[in-house]
Amino acid sequence: MASDRFRLASYPTPRLRHAASSTTAAHTMAPRKILLLGATGPAGIATLERLLSIPSITVIVYARTPSRIPAHLRSHPQLTLLPPGTLSDTTSLRAAVAQKPDVIISLLGPAQHDFLHWANPFSTETKQPVFADAYRVIVDAMKEYEVKRIYVMGTVSISDQKDKSSLASAAMVWAVWSVIHTAWKNVVAIGAVFDEIPKEAGIEWTVFRLGNVTDGELQTPAVAGYVGDGKTTSRVRRSELADWLVKQATSEVHEWVGEKPVVSSAAK
Repeated sequence: MASDRFRLASYPTPRLRHAASSTTAAHTMAPRKILLLGATGPAGIATLERLLSIPSITVIVYARTPSRIPAHLRSHPQLTLLPPGTLSDTTSLRAAVAQKPDVIISLLGPAQHDFLHWANPFSTETKQPVFADAYRVIVDAMKEYEVKRIYVMGTVSISDQKDKSSLASAAMVWAVWSVIHTAWKNVVAIGAVFDEIPKEAGIEWTVFRLGNVTDGELQTPAVAGYVGDGKTTSRVRRSELADWLVKQATSEVHEWVGEKPVVSSAAK
């Protein structure tokens, strides 16, 4: 189960209000149990470490190769590792959602270390919408088990009507489209899955879109907005992303419900 894009419990239905940023927010109790998907990649590990630093949070991880998680995190008392499974293992995937987490954080996507695999135009496996298919299973299970909230990783290859023109973003998307087209198609299909969910389904989703993901210590908080808005950039540190995700997922106010913000380092 992969994470990090190419560069580039149940609770009552909350009342919605408009936040100051014009995003839709929902009042809920701060979550205590979080299901983390894509926990074995660099961004997933950074997010897991940040989550486990909060004593009141318990984390459930469903992964294909949980041994990739550092030993000191695997043995953490707040962490539950489910039996290994793949995205195509529908029964195990549904069983993960059946744990009834308060929030799902997903960092699933084409992995950087699988670049050659995704760049191979003759691969039949990469031509399948593996992530979109998995999310359809996850969303269906969320409805069954009354899990309301999910944060889903995407990239700026997923467009949004609030985006503005940006040469840097356009160049990044064109490069991915040209070199690893099947990865581009898989990522775009993720956005389509959540666009198709009707509001009456009660799923509070946020697709957070990333550009170039880099290493580096947390210096300033990440910002969320849209392409070309003057405050977002084409890059984000994994430390910034982990900090933003954990703050969002543990907040009593859910922002960006039903939206696709770009999460990035702040523009200088």
